[in-house]
Amino acid sequence: MDKLKFNVDVSMKGKPGPVGIGGVLRDANGKVMCLFSNSVGITDSNTAELWAIEKAVRLCNDNQELRGRDIVVVSDSKVACSMAHVNSIYDIRSCMRDFGSLEVVYDSRAYNSFADSLAKMGSSMIGDFVEWGDL
Repeated sequence: MDKLKFNVDVSMKGKPGPVGIGGVLRDANGKVMCLFSNSVGITDSNTAELWAIEKAVRLCNDNQELRGRDIVVVSDSKVACSMAHVNSIYDIRSCMRDFGSLEVVYDSRAYNSFADSLAKMGSSMIGDFVEWGDL
């Protein structure tokens, strides 16, 4: 099976201000499989981006149908992507063993407009929004 791609992003309303995270999981054909959006309070953008990466990994890890699949999490934050690969980021690394492969990659032009919209929505909301499509 082809790799699944989870684009993630953050949105900040001021510095400091409310921060939202969002993400969209797509299959190799571009079909949307999962969406998420939520507020993470007030924090810096690198920490929020790392939380978005962690949220994407946890959502995939919690879905039994995705076990053994190859997942690529794409972020437009070089710092958060490098942090996600550090062994001390236990929450992300502990989930990695359950996938065929799991990569966290940086891409500055990462088709993040959808994830960015979800992050903007998250910065104004209370609670979590997660929507799964047909797998």
